Amino acid sequence: LHPILSNNFQLMSIPTMARLGRVQRQRLGAWCLGLAALAGPACLPSSAFVRAALGGSQSPRALVALKSGGKDEPLRAMDKKIELNRFMGSWYVVAHIPVKLVKEHVAHNAVETYSWEPFEERIDVHYRFNENAMDGPINDSYQRGWVKNLNTNSEWQVSPKLPLLGYALSHLGFKLPYIIVHCADDYSTAIVGYPNRRYLWILSRKAALPKSKYDQLIEKAKTLGYDEMQIRRVPQDPGAKAFHAPAA
Repeated sequence: LHPILSNNFQLMSIPTMARLGRVQRQRLGAWCLGLAALAGPACLPSSAFVRAALGGSQSPRALVALKSGGKDEPLRAMDKKIELNRFMGSWYVVAHIPVKLVKEHVAHNAVETYSWEPFEERIDVHYRFNENAMDGPINDSYQRGWVKNLNTNSEWQVSPKLPLLGYALSHLGFKLPYIIVHCADDYSTAIVGYPNRRYLWILSRKAALPKSKYDQLIEKAKTLGYDEMQIRRVPQDPGAKAFHAPAA
């Protein structure tokens, strides 16, 4: 669900960077800037990190002059506390501003599933959809999440599972913002946003929503500063079984 980018780009520490060879530093620095360019200036690494990586004094914001999505004020998680166990389980992604890097823009039948791991105190995330068509190839991705704000449970940090690397980046402090900006009282619908409003995911326990309910969620996203023209409705099988929120 979440892009391989971060508002707080902390892939490796500066001392660790210093121990790398010049070519290794330059490659890693260029890789970081390339990823950051996909999400705009709000996701750029710190100036110190880039200087350590590239060996120069360039400003990263001068290197990547892109507009951040949405309003100037960063989007924040909802203040209302959510019951974490009730948020678990499976959700249909009924609409989104997709992450093209993971082919979300061609997603059909998208489902996100959260599972609480009590011993590790983390959330395991499985995202699954068909590419290009209702019966297209399956695209699976996995993440691990940690609750950042224990007072509300609405602000998490997540780390993706990457080919070959697995979850190694999470041990290097590479965790992405995951903010719940709306959740229905009965945990039937929810909205997940991104601080710079470049991405959005509208979740529902049902694959098919009445038009009035769908429009209501779109309006909510608009009040949060999102541009309706950027939101894609995800094709879902209207006959798909409904999911249910876990009991309180």
